[in-house]
Amino acid sequence: MFDGNVTPVAEVHVLSKSYGTRLALNTVSFVVEPGEIVALLGPNGAGKTTLIGCLLGVLAPSTGGAKLFGVKATELSPALRSRIGFVPQAMTGFTWFRVGELIRYLGRFYRRDPGDPPAWLLEWAQLDLNARIKSLSGGQKQRLAVLLALRHEPDLLILDEPVASLDPQARRDFMLLLGRYCAERGGTAIISSHILSDLEKIATRALFLRHGTIIHDTPMARFRESTRWVSASCDFSTLRAALPDSLAILSQNRDAGTILVDGWNEAVANAIANALREPANARTPDLETVFLEMMR
Repeated sequence: MFDGNVTPVAEVHVLSKSYGTRLALNTVSFVVEPGEIVALLGPNGAGKTTLIGCLLGVLAPSTGGAKLFGVKATELSPALRSRIGFVPQAMTGFTWFRVGELIRYLGRFYRRDPGDPPAWLLEWAQLDLNARIKSLSGGQKQRLAVLLALRHEPDLLILDEPVASLDPQARRDFMLLLGRYCAERGGTAIISSHILSDLEKIATRALFLRHGTIIHDTPMARFRESTRWVSASCDFSTLRAALPDSLAILSQNRDAGTILVDGWNEAVANAIANALREPANARTPDLETVFLEMMR
């Protein structure tokens, strides 16, 4: 359990962000506790990148606010910023540098030069330090972006589609690296990705974002224990009426006769069986199925 005396790594409070008349984020609120790996899920245009920009302090909220380590994201000191690592969707620029040159050059911008990247990170990245960045493939550039974000062993990693340009093996390697890093060093991560099968293996929590609003926030342990597709041999309306109020309905498909719920447990199953005079069918969905259902 989270110790209320420990400062949250990230706090977002009724944050809204508008671009002219377009509302990109609408009163978003959540808290990220130390050690969490939070999957930020949503279709294109849901507001994920805008939210990440507000967390990093490069975008100012229209209303509400975001804090990192208890301080407004737009007012972070150099010392606090050095506790953050960021991986963008694609690494651009610096094409004239060699890999090793860029590592050393960017090290000078830290409050304290982190020096050479640790051996375990160099081994993972598998990059030629003498190679020109313009000669690297998209996947190699993304490995470099990860290396630059992790070299100083930050307390918080913020990752915006970090595996989009990686092949399946590289994606798997990165997810293993991220999970191991957070577990062994007590790191916290907020990661946006469309590849939900990867996130499901390491995330401890999922935030579902649609049209700039969080529509579902669940720990992954609860997701596995209590999210179910429910169906029965009776008609859809009868099944719907038999569901107790303790269940949250995430989605429903009248044509298929199925209802996606959160809050499933043995007591709920017994209550529905008593109401229908037969047991209901309950199937455990994967994260991608739930995402597609909630976003359609």
